[in-house]
Amino acid sequence: MKNRKKWMFVLPFITLLAGCNNPGTTDVTKQTLPTDDPTSVKEIVFWHCMGHAKSSQVDVIAEKFNKAYEGKYHVTTKKLAGDYKALADAVKTKISAGETPALSMGYPDNFAAYMSKDVGQSAIYQLDNFINDPNYGFSQEEINDFVPEFWKEGSAYHFEGTWSLPMYKSTEIMYYNAAYMAGYNAQDNKKFENNDDYWTLAQPLQNNANATDEQLNALRTWVKAHDGYAYDVPTKWDQMFEVAAKMQADMKTEGINVEFYPVGYDSDANMLISQFAQRGIPYTTNENIVTPEDHFKFVNDDAKALVSDLVDKIQKGLLITKGKLGGSKYTNEYFTSLKCAMTIGSTGGSSYNVSSNFPVRLAPVPYAGDAPKYIQQGPSIAFFNNGDPYIHKGAWLFYKYLSDPENNATLALENSYDPVRNSSFQTAAYQEWIGKHNMDLKYDIPYHTKDLRQYYMLSPVFVGSDEARTQMELLLGNIVNSKMTVDAAFNTAMNACVAAA
Repeated sequence: MKNRKKWMFVLPFITLLAGCNNPGTTDVTKQTLPTDDPTSVKEIVFWHCMGHAKSSQVDVIAEKFNKAYEGKYHVTTKKLAGDYKALADAVKTKISAGETPALSMGYPDNFAAYMSKDVGQSAIYQLDNFINDPNYGFSQEEINDFVPEFWKEGSAYHFEGTWSLPMYKSTEIMYYNAAYMAGYNAQDNKKFENNDDYWTLAQPLQNNANATDEQLNALRTWVKAHDGYAYDVPTKWDQMFEVAAKMQADMKTEGINVEFYPVGYDSDANMLISQFAQRGIPYTTNENIVTPEDHFKFVNDDAKALVSDLVDKIQKGLLITKGKLGGSKYTNEYFTSLKCAMTIGSTGGSSYNVSSNFPVRLAPVPYAGDAPKYIQQGPSIAFFNNGDPYIHKGAWLFYKYLSDPENNATLALENSYDPVRNSSFQTAAYQEWIGKHNMDLKYDIPYHTKDLRQYYMLSPVFVGSDEARTQMELLLGNIVNSKMTVDAAFNTAMNACVAAA
């Protein structure tokens, strides 16, 4: 049993919400679904942050739902902001002003803030009674059909029970320049600059995003046979940096001096949190909480040693991260401009890692330790307490419609995400999609991630867990850019986290 303390203070916007937005029962753990339907149409407002292209399939599903429940429930989708952080901020502002949706997409760290530290003040409600409703809930077979880690995320909060449900999911993957790795790179171009056999094989790869595996393999075989500079795709973390160091040394051997970082990582927070998990280094917890600071466990010798090692790699030019770039740029910009050979980023952002100049291929993120652990990303859905059980019912029925195996497969694939139901992976639409994996990166993403689901990991969620992520995003930059010591950077991160919690 988790040890909790009832905090005597709450966030101002939550206090205001408790007084304005809960005209019915304020016990968010005992909401139930009506057995009947409303006598007039109930508007079900769904807030999101998707652009037009990504929201189009949600709108299609909403239109189908509205026809199926005509005269009872009508879903209206509303873009509230352009990204998840802005969405979370906008939701806080709206609900503090008395405007509450039926449901909203977002990340669990954001939802935790809407819950506050006192369950009686939560703006969202617990879903267990809905899940187990004898008429409208999920059967045990349906619950088992959800990808286990996606489903478990909803109960990783600081209160008991289920508080959100998955919408669609993504993870991280390694994008690599397949031509560079095969031998079409500055090193080989210089070493073999007068070799006609090399250029016969290399020419098809020049400025060609559609180079085939056959062409890549032919060049790789020749380059390796002639002691050139082809590189194997790494599977382990240390191997990745061995390859990175060799790329750097090979450039030096050939007298090449250009701006180049072998490895890029688009999220410092994801890198650190994943490496902590893979190495068994404490990060955060919801166990045995007496004071707010008990949630945060990342100030320890092992974490500092890892960060010191990463700082060393950044300073040697082996690694470039968003934090090193000051937070305003992403490493995909370096990757697509040929300043990076491998970059790690979200599968949901695959379109940012496409280049017209070279073929991009995918591989699982190299991992440390004995087994992979990959960070779970992608939005979930929270349900807001409107005090109207019919709105709650309409929102619940819409989620069930959205998470239907066929609907969810189509929704997820169109947005380069993974569906949340195991049976979605068996649908004709999904199978047809991944059958095209050698045609385009958007088809290749789910082809690769289908084998990664068993390795997904979760972090505890609580008021302040979003600040822990923020501080992990800032930590390396504070050291390499602001010249903080490792100890000072960790202390700064801890102080910010405790203040937020």
